[in-house]
Amino acid sequence: MRIAICEDEKVVLDFESSLVTQWAAGAGCPLELDTYISAEQFLFESEDKAPYDVLIFDIQMKNMNGMELAKKLRARGCDAVIIFITGVPDYAIEGYEVGAVRYILKPVKAEVLNALLDTVRAERQKKAEDYFVLGQGADVERINFDKIIYIEARGHYVYLKGKGFEREWKASFSETSLAFDGRSFFCLRRGLLVNLSHVTRITRTDCMLDNEEVLPVARGVYKELNEAFISFFKNN
Repeated sequence: MRIAICEDEKVVLDFESSLVTQWAAGAGCPLELDTYISAEQFLFESEDKAPYDVLIFDIQMKNMNGMELAKKLRARGCDAVIIFITGVPDYAIEGYEVGAVRYILKPVKAEVLNALLDTVRAERQKKAEDYFVLGQGADVERINFDKIIYIEARGHYVYLKGKGFEREWKASFSETSLAFDGRSFFCLRRGLLVNLSHVTRITRTDCMLDNEEVLPVARGVYKELNEAFISFFKNN
């Protein structure tokens, strides 16, 4: 699990880092831990790193505080779990705006942090099933299947059209498409899978999408597509 801690007191930062490291060792959880001494350092140095699973922020930091940092990250689309460390419990209502799991009051107790990280880990493992993982090693991007409109084979490449974004990478379409089996995706023709949740209308030749694109429907596929389309919306 990738975890980042942002705390402007070095002694506290080291203490919280040791607690997280001890938790991971005891839980048998692979850990990649980064630490930051300010919100500004976090914004500058984390931009090119793989996304974090958990962010542990001190609220009362100099200059930009932890709450302001969290709001900036949420505005950028960050979906990491955020845990606030605070000396005063006065930020609860504001914290709901950034989807904080909860607050931990200083001084942080190992048993409190351990229980929370156990819960977060279990939730992330369940949610992992809802994401398409693109890339390998440190260069990994997780894309929620719901945000994928369609994927298409383009020569030796796979093109992914998402809600407000697109990706293209070199890969086998047949192997890539295995990750979409059993989900709300339908094969319009060879090398083209569409997410039924983004389909607004279908005809015998065309499939209209909620981003106003129109995809071709292969001959002989309409009946099966129509049945899948109706079934999907009845069940959802």
